[in-house]
Amino acid sequence: MKIYKFGGSSVKNSKRVKNLYKLIKEVGYKNTLIVISAIGNTTNKLEKVVNKYFLKKNTEMKIKISEIEKNHLKMINDLFPYNNKINIYIKNLFKGIKIFLKKNKYKKYNFIYDQVVGSGELISTKLISEYFNLLGIKNIWLDCRNYIKTDNSYCEAHVNWTKTKKKIKQLKKNYLYITQGFIGADYNYFTTTLGREGSDYTASIFSYCLNAESQTTWKDVPGILNADPRFFLKNNLLNSLSYDEALELSYYGASVIHTKTLHPLKQKKIPLYVRSFIYPKKKGTLVSKKINKEIIKPCFIVKKNQKLISFYMNNFSFFLEKNISDIFTIISKYKIKVFLIQSSSISISICVEDKFNNLNIIINKLKNYFIIKLLNNVYLYTILHYYVNNVNFFLKKIKIILRQINSDTAQWIIK
Repeated sequence: MKIYKFGGSSVKNSKRVKNLYKLIKEVGYKNTLIVISAIGNTTNKLEKVVNKYFLKKNTEMKIKISEIEKNHLKMINDLFPYNNKINIYIKNLFKGIKIFLKKNKYKKYNFIYDQVVGSGELISTKLISEYFNLLGIKNIWLDCRNYIKTDNSYCEAHVNWTKTKKKIKQLKKNYLYITQGFIGADYNYFTTTLGREGSDYTASIFSYCLNAESQTTWKDVPGILNADPRFFLKNNLLNSLSYDEALELSYYGASVIHTKTLHPLKQKKIPLYVRSFIYPKKKGTLVSKKINKEIIKPCFIVKKNQKLISFYMNNFSFFLEKNISDIFTIISKYKIKVFLIQSSSISISICVEDKFNNLNIIINKLKNYFIIKLLNNVYLYTILHYYVNNVNFFLKKIKIILRQINSDTAQWIIK
C-alpha cells in the first residue's frame, strides 16, 4: 500500500481541491491511503475560537465559528453541482461544536482545544471524499479516531501502538481510503491531537502499521530545500537524504518534515518522498536509509518567535548539576521544547519554544532560586554543515545575542 499525505495548502480552496483530483488521477490510487489536513488556515481559525471561549467573548466566538462554516459551505457550492449531502454533514458538525462549547463543564484548555480544533480534518476529508466519489474516484472515508488510539495527553497525545496496529491491520488492500491527519481518540473516545503539524506523523503511523511500500508528502515546494524560501532568496533542492540527516533537519526546525514522522519510517525502512503537488511530475526529495554525500551542502534553518531565557544563581555562586537538573525537570513537566543550550560556571541560557504558554509558570516556580532574564521574540538561525564563509556572512549582516559553533553546526540567536 502507498500512503499519501496532503497538507492544508493543497486543499485551501476549490481550485486546489480540483488540482488534487487531477493529481490522484495522474499518479494512481489503487491500494492507496490518503491522509489530509484541515483546509487552509482552518486550524488557526479554530484555535481562535477556543481562545475566544476562554476569554468569555461568546459573541465573537460565535461569529468566528459562522465565518469558518460559511467558508466551507462556499467551497461545497463551488465543487458540487447540486445540494449534496455533504452540506448536512458539515452543518451538523459545526452545530456540534456550538453545543459542545455551550454545555461543556470541563475547563482544561488542552481538552477543549482537541475537541474543537480536531474538527477541521473531519470536515476537509469528508468534503474531498464526497467530491472524489462524485467524479468517479471511488473511495472509503475513514474516521481516524477509530484507528489511531492514544492516551489522554491532549494536544500532544501518545500513540497506543498495540491497539492502533490491531485496528489499522483490519484495513483491506486494493481500495482507496481517505482519512484525517492530526487526530486520534483516547480510551473514552474523546478526540485527541498529535501536536501541530501532526498530519505527517499520522501518515507514518499508517505506513508503519500497514508495512507500506512508500510514503509521499505532497507540498507546495519542489521537495526538501537546503534553505527556507521564506527567509532565503537562494536555495537548492536536496535530491536525497538519509533518515538521520532528515531527523537532524527536522529537530532544528525545518518545517517540511514533522519531527515524529521519521521514526516509524526509519524503523521499517519505508522510503519517504517529498514532492510538489503543483509540479507532480518532478521527483522531489527521497528520504531513505541510504546515506548520500550530497547533504554536505550547508542547510539553513530559521525559527522565529523563540524565547531566550537565562538563569543565574541568586547567591552569586556556581551552577551545580543539581541546579541544572531542577531547571530541566520543570521544563520537561510543562512541555517546553528546547532548541539550544549554553552554559557557563555561573549561568545557563536556553532557547525555547513555548507552544503551550507555560513559560510564565516555570519562571514563577524558579524565581525564588535563580535570577531569571527573559528575552521574547528572538530568531534562532541554524546552519548544518557550515563553512567559514557562511559564518562570516552572518557576522556581517546581523547583531548576535548568543552564538554556538561546533564541528558541524553553527547557531545564532538574534533579535
